[in-house]
Amino acid sequence: MPAIVLHVELLLKPEQRDAYLARARTHRETVLKNEPGCRRFDISVEEENENLVRLYEVYDDDAAVDRHMQTPYMNAYRAETAPMIRDRKLTRAAMAHGAETGL
Repeated sequence: MPAIVLHVELLLKPEQRDAYLARARTHRETVLKNEPGCRRFDISVEEENENLVRLYEVYDDDAAVDRHMQTPYMNAYRAETAPMIRDRKLTRAAMAHGAETGL
């Protein structure tokens, strides 16, 4: 079964950018520390628009994603950051390379 990739694109309210990034970094550390099914969790900021943030997360499988989405710290992160975000887009994909796909 291929790994699952979550790509989250967030357009932040400019006045909330620094607060959001600080909270996202804390969330990232918590996820990586507590979820062995999370292989990768990156935060990037677009060079031409500092209010456009992308999260790139890779999980072992659907079950790992489901566990992640149901954690108390995920619920807290979403509640705390919702007022900081103007727009949010989540794209879910299957990993298309590596040993799990034979490519």
